[in-house]
Amino acid sequence: MLHDLTWADLEAWAGQKIVARGMSYQKSGLARDLAVTREGSLIAWVRGTKKYATMVWVEKVWPSSVCTCPYGTACKHAVAVILEYLDLLQKNAEISPADEDDQRIALLEDASLVLEDEEGEEFFEEDESIAAADDLDPFLKKKSKKELEATLAGILKDHPEIKKELEFTTPKPEWKDCAALVKAITKAIVVTGSEQGWRDYWNHTGHTPNYAPVRKGLKQLLDEGYPDEVVRLGEKLFVKGTEQVGESDDEGETADEIARTMPIVFQALVKCSLPDLDKLERAVDFGLRDEYGLCQGLDEFKQRRFEKKTWSDLADRLLTRLKDMKPRGKGDLFSRNYERDHLSDAVILALEHAGREDEAFSVCFQEAETTDSYERLVKKLRKADRITEAEEWIRKGAKATQAKWSGIASSLKAELSAIRQRKGDWLFVAALRADDYFNHPGLSTFNDLQKACEKAKVWQEVRDASLKFLETGAYPGSRASWPLPDTGFGKPGPSRRDKPPFTNALIDIAIKEKRVDDIVKWYEAHKQRSGAWLAVHLEDTVAAAVVHHYPERSIAIWKKIAEWFIAQTNVAAYSEALAYLKKVRKALEGLGRAAEWTAYLTSVAETNRRKSRLVQMLNVLSRRPILSK
Repeated sequence: MLHDLTWADLEAWAGQKIVARGMSYQKSGLARDLAVTREGSLIAWVRGTKKYATMVWVEKVWPSSVCTCPYGTACKHAVAVILEYLDLLQKNAEISPADEDDQRIALLEDASLVLEDEEGEEFFEEDESIAAADDLDPFLKKKSKKELEATLAGILKDHPEIKKELEFTTPKPEWKDCAALVKAITKAIVVTGSEQGWRDYWNHTGHTPNYAPVRKGLKQLLDEGYPDEVVRLGEKLFVKGTEQVGESDDEGETADEIARTMPIVFQALVKCSLPDLDKLERAVDFGLRDEYGLCQGLDEFKQRRFEKKTWSDLADRLLTRLKDMKPRGKGDLFSRNYERDHLSDAVILALEHAGREDEAFSVCFQEAETTDSYERLVKKLRKADRITEAEEWIRKGAKATQAKWSGIASSLKAELSAIRQRKGDWLFVAALRADDYFNHPGLSTFNDLQKACEKAKVWQEVRDASLKFLETGAYPGSRASWPLPDTGFGKPGPSRRDKPPFTNALIDIAIKEKRVDDIVKWYEAHKQRSGAWLAVHLEDTVAAAVVHHYPERSIAIWKKIAEWFIAQTNVAAYSEALAYLKKVRKALEGLGRAAEWTAYLTSVAETNRRKSRLVQMLNVLSRRPILSK
């Protein structure tokens, strides 16, 4: 029965956004002339830009609806009708019976009279019922040809890039001429490459340049036997695309569009008229200039079979370029090293394919000290089973890079750890993990240390000393009782900015080990020391970990987080707040304090009564029927 419908029921049926829109329609008085049919259904006009006939009834316990809007069912108009009906019941207002010849019934029975929605309703929103791909076919089958044409016209109006894509589906007759097709593709590259990609994830808006027409044009050109033209156009696409990606403000969507197009260029490079040596050098040049990962398909090209002589000639060309390579002004050292490393990678690959393995090693040794590319050398030494040399270069590289490139030093130590694991030297592996832990104390490094120490059967001694370090900052490596060997990389220790106790790590580890009193102890210590919150997820984790022993503390934490989100005054934050309010409700009801929960929720709604969207969401939590008893 609609009388017993709750806000939660309504949102489960129609979705949050649709309920919010329907609520706005009802409050604005747009649901009019409500009547009850002979079968007990509700029928009304709902006015937007157009006037829609909407009918609602109950099947078993859930609402059902039909509407002359394109959405058809569970729409905002139906929600407005339900809310209008409940409002009239609340006011004890009379609801008239519908005439048997009511125009609205006739409209709803004739599907061909469904009206076009000019209000901009999006029929495929993520949280609305038609969004699911499984529901799409039945949805389309219900539509008449007229409705589908109207829907497609609306989509093309809102998304002109789709129209561009469709234009390439059936090639125009004049494109059969190569010059005309090249001209069309060139224009598409210039026009699309001039669009700026952007994305506003907070508001779910943005624009991604659509390269589908370029892809289709290049594929057609290649299929018609013009690979040289495709390669030439591919160079234009790559240059223009690189510039475009650099100016775009998105999360890589524009780069992905271009990258999806480049494999056609590399397919053409295989078939073009260039000699194999020039093809390989052209491919290398693409890779060397690729700043944004645009060259999808390049690896497949390089894996093709070329003669050893071709690879050897390429290696000679690239060795000359490496020898002549000069720094571009003062610049950034990292950038200069990166460019040289890319070129030396290509040199080494060419030498290996040419069977000139000793020369490939020589380049690795030379470049390791030139550009700090020690990790590449170590991997190559390991692959050749030259383990002693690999360990020597690990230590040499770690010493050279620790101060300026700590990430390289860490990677080298990880290589050493892998070598020692393969030997079964778990004590040394544990010692390396201990160095990581003392440099970066936290749950992740603690877990890694534990795994290695358990393999070496020294976990209890190491655990106790490691926790003591978090509390006092005292490094245990000099003690006689410390069971791990010296790694030879110098005494580790956290940044000088960090001072013990390391409360975040102590809390995390106490949660992992389910030491409830220690969780509370270090949580309080953190607050007293910094006067600040932990990260929201850690606050939540603390509350969840102690709720059965200290429910009041957990409830207070969840309330604090929820109220912090509410204060941000936006719908996305309100949704986050609801998740924590639900935890408060569960905890209070679990303690038999449902009345306290109701009072708290009422006070939150009253405090924020001007935030209508929030109040609606809080109504969902209340579980009360929409219609007050």
